[in-house]
Amino acid sequence: MDSQVQTRVYLFTGFLESGKTSFIQDTILVQGFGDDEKTLIIACEDGEMTFDIPALAKENTDVEFIENEEDMTYENMLHLHQKYKPTQVMIEYNGMWDPTKFINEFCPKQWQIVQILTTINADTFDLYYNNMRSQFVFHVTGSDLVIVNRCDQNTKKYPIRGSIKSLNPMCQIVYENKDRKIEDLTVNDLPYNLNDDYIEVNDIDYGIFCMHIMENPAIYENKTIKIKGKFIGKDKLLKNGFILGRQAMVCCVEDMQLLGLVCISQYASQLIKDEWVIVEGTIALEYDETLKNNIPILYVDKLEGTVPLKNEYVTFD
Repeated sequence: MDSQVQTRVYLFTGFLESGKTSFIQDTILVQGFGDDEKTLIIACEDGEMTFDIPALAKENTDVEFIENEEDMTYENMLHLHQKYKPTQVMIEYNGMWDPTKFINEFCPKQWQIVQILTTINADTFDLYYNNMRSQFVFHVTGSDLVIVNRCDQNTKKYPIRGSIKSLNPMCQIVYENKDRKIEDLTVNDLPYNLNDDYIEVNDIDYGIFCMHIMENPAIYENKTIKIKGKFIGKDKLLKNGFILGRQAMVCCVEDMQLLGLVCISQYASQLIKDEWVIVEGTIALEYDETLKNNIPILYVDKLEGTVPLKNEYVTFD
C-alpha cells in the first residue's frame, strides 16, 4: 500500500446492545462496503451479537478483539496497522470508554478518521440518557451520523431528536424500524398538529418547537403561535425586536445552550431581562443576510407577564 495513502477509519460509538456489531457487519456483508478494500474490524465489546468471522474473511476482512481499555493504546493500534495493512478500519468502540481518547491519543498517524457514527437503541434511549448522560455526551458530541434503531409506532422521535441536537446540532440523524428499514421523520411525530393554523406550544414542547421551526420555517409561515419564555434581550437590528428564549441543559447546569425565537412587539422596550412572558402572534419569514436564509419572526399581537416555570430548563421528554 502506498505509504502516502492514509487508512480510512470509521469509529462506531454507542452503548452495549445499541446495534454497533449488526451495523458494521451488514455494511460489509450486505451493502458491499468492503469491495476492493482490505478491512480491519476492531471489536471492543462482547455483546449478544457476534461477528461472523468466516463470512467476513471471504470479504477480505479481519477481526481483532480488544477487551481491556488499557490495551487500547497507540502502540497496539500501530501494531495492527503494520500487521494487516488495512485500507479501512471499522472500530466498534466500547460504550463505557471515552472515544475522544482514541481520537486524540490512540489513532496512528497513518490513519484518518473520516466518520464517527453512533448507534442508539430507541428502546433504551431514556434509560441511558437520563442515568448515564456523561457517557451519552461522549458518544454524540463528535458524531457525524446518529442511527436510532428499533423504532416502532410508540417511538417518540422528536424528543430523541431534540436531545441529540441539543448536544450536536450538526449531526445527521436517521431512524431505523425493527426490520432495519429507514423511516422518515414526519409531522405526525410532533407533539402538536401542524395542520392547525393556531398552535399553543406546551411548556414541555418548547425545545421541540424551536428546533423544528428553525429547520422548517416555511411550514410555520402565517401560523398563529402562543408560547412562553424569558425575555433574553433586544434584537440589535430589528426595531421593537427581542429574543424570547429558554436554556437547554446539554450536560450540566454549567453547560447550557440558548433556544430562542425572534419576536417583534411594541412593548419590547418595556421588558426586563429574564422576565417571563407569554406571547401570541403570527409567524412571518424574513431573509437574514448573515445566515443567507429565511428565518421565522413572531409578530406579537398579545403579550403578558407570567410566573417563571418551576423547571426553566428545556427538556425533550
